Amino acid sequence: MNFLQPHPMLSPSGSPAPAQDVEMLQTDVMRFFSILCLCLMAIFALVKALPMAPAADRPTIAEPTELRREAQSLQLQIAELKNKLARIRSQVLAAFTAAEQATGRAKQAADDEKEAISRLARRQQELKVVNRALDQTRQKIKRSASKLTEIVYDIDKKQQVSSALQSEIKAETQNLNKIRTALDRANAKMNSNQTGNLEAPDARPDPEPPGAAARQGFILRFASAKALQALISIKKVKFYAVAGNKAWRLHLTGERPGYIASRNPPQIYEMEPETVPVEYMAVFKQQVAAFGRDAVTWGVTLPPRTKASIQRLVSGQKGGDLVIMPDGEVVLN
Repeated sequence: MNFLQPHPMLSPSGSPAPAQDVEMLQTDVMRFFSILCLCLMAIFALVKALPMAPAADRPTIAEPTELRREAQSLQLQIAELKNKLARIRSQVLAAFTAAEQATGRAKQAADDEKEAISRLARRQQELKVVNRALDQTRQKIKRSASKLTEIVYDIDKKQQVSSALQSEIKAETQNLNKIRTALDRANAKMNSNQTGNLEAPDARPDPEPPGAAARQGFILRFASAKALQALISIKKVKFYAVAGNKAWRLHLTGERPGYIASRNPPQIYEMEPETVPVEYMAVFKQQVAAFGRDAVTWGVTLPPRTKASIQRLVSGQKGGDLVIMPDGEVVLN
């Protein structure tokens, strides 16, 4: 078979006759109609066999009343469940919204807490700085207060010394006036005695002037107030103020004098009020009592070496000033 050659039906030279084609077409059409008729006959036969209406005595299913009620109850439950589901959905949505809002608020609260913690840390640092500055200020105030106390004490002491000096000056002025009066009287008496001697040569000789009598005896004093203070500090000398049956001993706190009650010493070397440091007298008047000028006896107890020096110096002498030096030695003036 040659594939390059055309089919005999398609070739114009080899095509069959038109009569044969018409016959073949008619045969095919008849076959189609016969098949169609057979199908229609079968369909009609089937349709005739089916009943057109139900029989009157055919049984039917009747719905019982309980099933209807149950169905209605189920429908009501379904509706109620739908409502509950709708409410639950709305609640879930609200809870979800609230949770989102709470999350936002919690985040904001956490941020606020961090900011508050950072501010608190800064405030604590500032408070520490302020506390350090406050402590320094308190220390300065304490130092200033101690200095002020010392200044006030010095002022009070100077005022007391000034008051004591004024009272001493007043007393000494009165004594000086008395001495001047006594001297004037003595001079007048001497003048009268001299006149009597001129008139009566056998009269007794003139008595010694009062000043010469006053020079008889010994006066104990220290070279200076610092010398007395130094000897009291090293406890070689004890200074007493005696009034009646009571005695007070001087003690030094640093350089500040003070008095404490004590027993009467068995023996003291009496000091004239003029030789006692004014500060010791002022402190005694302030701390103990303001006795009269002649009501208080001032005196000291001395170490054996100083006592021996005094005994050696007064031997064979009528009077003078016994001056105790800072080292405890005694000089007779």
